[in-house]
Amino acid sequence: MSHGLDTVRRFERGFLARDAEVLADTLADDCVCASIEGPVWAESKASARALFERAFSRDGAFEPDDGALSLRAVVTARAPMVDPAASAVASGLGVYTLREGRIARLEIADGAGDSEASRAIATRQLAAYNTQDLAAHCACFADTVEVSDLGGPVTLSGIAMYRARYEAMFAQHPKNHAELVARLVVGGVVVDHERVRRTPESDPFEVLAIYTVRAGVIARVRFVR
Repeated sequence: MSHGLDTVRRFERGFLARDAEVLADTLADDCVCASIEGPVWAESKASARALFERAFSRDGAFEPDDGALSLRAVVTARAPMVDPAASAVASGLGVYTLREGRIARLEIADGAGDSEASRAIATRQLAAYNTQDLAAHCACFADTVEVSDLGGPVTLSGIAMYRARYEAMFAQHPKNHAELVARLVVGGVVVDHERVRRTPESDPFEVLAIYTVRAGVIARVRFVR
């Protein structure tokens, strides 16, 4: 997914240089830009470009780093928080969905929340998952937890449904194990790149798990498979 990461790096350079032409060249014509948990801010290249241009003049700073994770057509990395209602630019977390080398959708989390607490709950749930401790695993999730694939409908809603799904999965795959390949944490959002094996001998498959943490527990999970 180096192609997509290259596009994201060009987007970052365009924003840092306040160069709307460079930035716009990374966007699909129907690019959508939105809050990861809230409203849509732009639904075309033109409106997304205008959104970013308005942010150029605000106080504050966007500080990219090298901690991007990518899988399939998705890149997660630090991104400028460009909420039209905000008075300043800050560094948030962006989930970039790429199509044909352009950014088709960018969802941005505002970076609010305790990064270390978010990291800790993600670590606890993964450890319990790997030991198949269903009670300890489920204790890391909100009663109202929602699970979906990125860009797809909710497939699990509520802790009872979540518990039943993972109870069945643990019974079916008693040697299932997820290896943490890399992790990106920004405030209340954790992105884990995981390599999963159903048995020690089976071929692995990889996922990105995007966890949204609220009030100390995981409230939302979105998967890139």
